[in-house]
Order: sequence, then C-alpha cells, then structure tokens
Amino acid sequence: MKRSIAKNLILFLLVIACGPTVALAKPGAAQQQNQLITFNGYYALNNAPGAFFYVDTNMYVFSGDPKPIYSVSLNLSLDGKTSKRLEFHGRFNGSRLTQQEADGTRLDLIFERIPKHLGPTARVHGIITYPDKTATAVTGFTYANPIPVSFWGGRTYYATGTDGKPTAAAKLEKNGTMTYDGGTTGNPLQPVKSYRYNLDMYYFALDDDSDLIMGTAGTSGLTSNNLMPPGSKRPNRTLLTIPNAPEPPDGSGYWYPKDATAVTLADYSGYYSIGSHKYPKAFVTIEGKIIADPLITDKELYRVLIAVSLDGRTVESWYYDTQQMSFCGNVLRMPEQGITLRLNRHYHPRKGTFFNLSGKIKKHTVQGSSSFNTVPLSAFFGTMQDKTGTHTLSLTNTGFTLDKQTITNYEYVPTMYILAGPLPKITTVLSLGYDGAHGKTAIITTGIGSSQVETFNVYAIP
Repeated sequence: MKRSIAKNLILFLLVIACGPTVALAKPGAAQQQNQLITFNGYYALNNAPGAFFYVDTNMYVFSGDPKPIYSVSLNLSLDGKTSKRLEFHGRFNGSRLTQQEADGTRLDLIFERIPKHLGPTARVHGIITYPDKTATAVTGFTYANPIPVSFWGGRTYYATGTDGKPTAAAKLEKNGTMTYDGGTTGNPLQPVKSYRYNLDMYYFALDDDSDLIMGTAGTSGLTSNNLMPPGSKRPNRTLLTIPNAPEPPDGSGYWYPKDATAVTLADYSGYYSIGSHKYPKAFVTIEGKIIADPLITDKELYRVLIAVSLDGRTVESWYYDTQQMSFCGNVLRMPEQGITLRLNRHYHPRKGTFFNLSGKIKKHTVQGSSSFNTVPLSAFFGTMQDKTGTHTLSLTNTGFTLDKQTITNYEYVPTMYILAGPLPKITTVLSLGYDGAHGKTAIITTGIGSSQVETFNVYAIP
C-alpha cells in the first residue's frame, strides 16, 4: 500500500500501517513506553504450541518532522491459532505491565532481564484475562533485543553495478535521515521522505513500497536486503557497506560438531563496534553458521567466521580453526594473527547491548559491544501458511517442508535467522522472523538460480 508522506496524515497512516487502532504515547506516558520498548520482542509462551506475547515497536519518520513517532503494539495468542492486537496505553514501571481494554481483556505481566546467561534475553510471567474467561497464567521468554536506527546510520550501503563496480544505493545518517536510489542501481540518491522502521526485525518500509531488511554480513560489514514490491520490474538487491571484500584465506572453512569450542564461540556471534574517533566504523564480526546434511552426518555442524576492520573500510577474515586458535575461558586466542579477545555477555541498559569484547588486535587495544543475539532454529518450529492457502511451510528438527517438498540438508545463520537449502546448490531461502499478530513469519524466495524466482510471505496465523 502506498505510504503517503504528508505530515497531516500521520494518524491515518498509522491506522493503515498498524491496524484498526493506534494509541500514540501521551507526553506523560512517553517514559513508560520507552522503558517497555527495551523489552521489545516475541515471547514464546508455554500455554500451547505457537502461543505468544509479542511487544512490537515501529518507528515512523515523516517528511518535514525531525522527531520520529513510536508506536508499540501488544500482540497475544494463548492457543497458537487465534490472536489479537492491542495498542499499548496502559502502565509500565520498568518491570510490570498492566493494561485493561474496554472489552474486558486484562494484562498483568512481569518482565525480567536475563543479563548474563547465553540464550534468551528476557522472560515474562503473569496473568492474561480474555473477556468472559478466567484468568490464564502465562510464562515465556524471548531471544530478541531491539536495535535502534542510529546503529545502522553513518554508513553508505552499496549495490554492485553491471560493470561489477560498487555504486552507492542508500545512505543512512545517525539521526535517521536517509537517501536512496529508488531501487535502481546507478540512479542518484534522493531523500526518503517517510518510512517505518521495525526495531525487532530491523527493516525499513520505505515510502515507495520497497523494503530494506538490515543485518550483518561477515567480511562485508553490514548489509541490507533490498526487496521490491510485488510486480515491480526492479530486481531485489543485496547492499553492503564493504563491497568486494576479500574472502578468508582458508577456503570454505572448518566445520565442527556441536561439542566443539567453535560452537561456544558461535554463541557470541554479532557485530562488535570498536570504533575510535579516527576510525568510527571499525568493527569485529563473529559469524556462526550451522549446516545439516544427513548424507554427511546425523549431527549439525558449526563454522565460525572472524572478521576484523580497524578502519571500517578494509577487512581481514579467518575461519575458526581448533588447530591454530582456541576459545577457552571466554578468551579467543589467534596467535598467528596477533589477536586476543575476551568476550562476555552483560546487558548494558543505556546502550542496549548484550555482548562485550576487549583485548588486542595486533598492536591495537580494542573494546566494543554488540546488540545482536543468536536465535536457534527451534524458535521457529511449526507450520506457516500464506493468506490464500497456496503455500505451506513446516519447520521441524529434521529440516523444512515447503509445499510438500522436504529439504533436510540446509544451512542456517542464527544471528540473521536465514535458512537456505538444499545443499550444495541453494534454490530456496527463508528469512525467518515475527510479524505482529501473525506471530512467526517467513519471507520465502524460491527458484534461485533460475528464471522462475518467486518471493512470498507465510505466517503462523495468516
């Protein structure tokens, strides 16, 4: 649906984008809303398969208004089959959420941070009462951690032109202003007048109906999957902050079973900003990847990529190798590369980061932090369909089945929730995630490498 850019249509736009009703925070409630946003995420509840409580935050930027508008919705399903969406208008004191609707729906929930242990980032427990029903006790957890727009800012994202050379396709500033080539590589960058940004799935819905789905890209720094609207003649693109980055010197890397130290290192996957005043875009990335292939082994195998950019422009990378590297006591040692890094998980309330890094890279002392958290594939298990019933996706511990075709050999990236198969020639890619009252969702692209490429969405609750 075309998104208007007129400031005086803000409320109308929010109704279109978010559902039948939207409650914007009153000035006195802004602090409570901001506190609740820190617990943004999909909480899987123990009441039934697919049951959830989802705090979903969208940020809106409109033409001529430098101050963004935030909208927080509360999406809930106690049976995994039906759901309802509420706009946040209740009270939140930093841990307790209470809200009552005109129809009798009541929420009384406690949120708690899980600051140090690997895995989920927060838990919720309390009481949800539906109209004319008894109160239901709920308990759940989330792996999510909201990432603000400013994290992606201060960078240019490049597309690859027909001549193989990188061309600026989008530029995002720290304050949230954006310029974009309109989805056509080589076009000049023009101001984006309005957009919506989702703090959980890290995507921008632009005013021309194209989307920028943000993420990390290992050696290439940060990335954006630029998706065009259905029927568009513009092709989907992958944008990178460091295009044409060199590959690691050790080929396709080393794969290890689940009980190896590589798996523990993979739990610290993320993009660690280590910028200085001179080189503000410097970073370290740790990227774990999982493959499953019954023809090789009945166990999942893990590989970890370590990439370093001390200036934010050039990058070196290596695959974790237990013969030459070690990860013990939360310390990564890479003697041949002159790298020693200590990693730990500790939530920083002001920064909103969960993971910290410090140590030496060659002669440089570095420290940084990451907001990313890995999400296991099991978090998306279940069945999803599109809104017409044409496509059905089923995810289990043996692989995924799409429209009756089962794929058991696949690869999965836990920081980006990307699932792809079959191996070795990938034809189907699933971008997994969550979508308000729909619960679990996936953007599916099929026919990769052919002339029959198709992209569509499926949902747990269509």
